[in-house]
Amino acid sequence: MVLHRLLTGETIDQLITQIDRDQHLLFYSYLTQRREKAQFIGQYVDDHLTAILAYISELPFPAFAFYCIEREEVFFPELIMFAREACGLNDHVTCGTILYDHDLQLFQSYGLITGAPQRFLTMKHMDQEKLLVSHRTEHVKAEEYAEVVHFLQKEGMRFFTKSEIERCPFLGIKDGKNFIAVGGFHFYDAQLVEVGNIVTRPDYRGKGLGKLLTSQLTRLGKQRSTDVYLGVLSENEPAIKVYKGLGYEATAERAIVDFKLKPDYKCHSSSN
Repeated sequence: MVLHRLLTGETIDQLITQIDRDQHLLFYSYLTQRREKAQFIGQYVDDHLTAILAYISELPFPAFAFYCIEREEVFFPELIMFAREACGLNDHVTCGTILYDHDLQLFQSYGLITGAPQRFLTMKHMDQEKLLVSHRTEHVKAEEYAEVVHFLQKEGMRFFTKSEIERCPFLGIKDGKNFIAVGGFHFYDAQLVEVGNIVTRPDYRGKGLGKLLTSQLTRLGKQRSTDVYLGVLSENEPAIKVYKGLGYEATAERAIVDFKLKPDYKCHSSSN
């Protein structure tokens, strides 16, 4: 028998202890930092939890995290359709997530993926001695939040929430009164820290500003947690080189994807 229901707090607590954080950082963040704002749709087969889709609505697009426990027992289209109804979304909306290759293949087999997946690395900081010391960065003040949001949006940053700027410290570098580079965090607490939202104005790139910001943000992060992460597109080799130079190491490679919530059964049958 296949059933779908929202996960209880007890089940979420159990999952937290079972998750490999280095390998499943996105899903772990839903279980912890995003827990209060997320919905967790679980699929049960004969009373055994086989897969979970977690959903939040605070990003500019419907954002999901997928975690599979028993791959051979997942009834995937049923899970997708239940999640669509539970989250109040239609089958034309474009959603976003980050997937491992085997999960990507599952989504592709039902024709859910739209556009080309982007390869993505999760990196974890390992070497404190490689961090730089800089006095060029300054903390973003509360009265500058709106300016920073505008800066991030103007430069194409879409994976952030406005509440992150209010909850987490942000750093900036200015030329005169204007920001030319900013950076902050997606998460900033004792459970884990994820550095993010690092953007340099195009006409100031190549001057090492992103490296200075990343270093200072990492130092701040280490004050809250021993586990500090960041994410970067695999094709961004210059950035990866910078992060490695600051003491980061890759822990997982996945794919950023856009997908729809309308499974195509014909696509799945043809793939077999």
